[in-house]
Amino acid sequence: MKPLKDGTTNLNSNKMTIQKSKPVIVFDVNETLLDMTPLKKSVNAMLNEEQGFRIWFGMLLHYSTVSNSINEYHNFTTIAAATLKMAAVSMHKKVTAEEIKEALSVIKSLQTYPDVIKGLKLLKENGFRLITLTNSPDSALKEQLKNSNLTDYFEHALSIDSIKKYKPEAETYLWAAKKLAVKPNEMIMIAAHGWDLAGAAHAGLATGFIAREGQSLYSLSSKPDFEAKDIIAMAEQLVAAYSE
Repeated sequence: MKPLKDGTTNLNSNKMTIQKSKPVIVFDVNETLLDMTPLKKSVNAMLNEEQGFRIWFGMLLHYSTVSNSINEYHNFTTIAAATLKMAAVSMHKKVTAEEIKEALSVIKSLQTYPDVIKGLKLLKENGFRLITLTNSPDSALKEQLKNSNLTDYFEHALSIDSIKKYKPEAETYLWAAKKLAVKPNEMIMIAAHGWDLAGAAHAGLATGFIAREGQSLYSLSSKPDFEAKDIIAMAEQLVAAYSE
């Protein structure tokens, strides 16, 4: 394991002991902590298409970055509904606004992967500050964390709703650093999405990739500082890397 890129591993004056300051651990929420399988099934069923979720979610991410580019903010829930309608049109499916709302409502009741609680406990027990940084609206995020019993694990539950700039915009990660009164290079972004880690690395954060099923890294971006199959394995790496 290696320390942060900027050199937060410091030698003391006699050069005998390595002092390692603990970074703030920043978690993405959807698909990193919460299992999106129920939402995938819901969207696929509505569209009657096995790849429906994948097609729609790609459109959702695409149009959130369009929102950044044209400086015209709509929250993630609103863009999700608009792009799900677009996905239906592209597949020649007729769906109503109520059907779209019902299909998307599942996102608020998503539960954690089996590894999440144990991994978060391990990090907290070892003195790490834990926060979230998600594209979901603030109200939806709070409901998600409450329904999945995650609220108490996080010092701050940050949503881009406050700054109105979607990840992977560098400004968003820098805003989170300012909110936490730390430097970007004193943070590690943990996510299951290559695009999120690419944005975080560009903003100067260290990164950790969670290899959830079907997810892969963006090979044209910098290699993450940490990689693990789940949150437990990631927590073990971080504890070992930053133990005093």
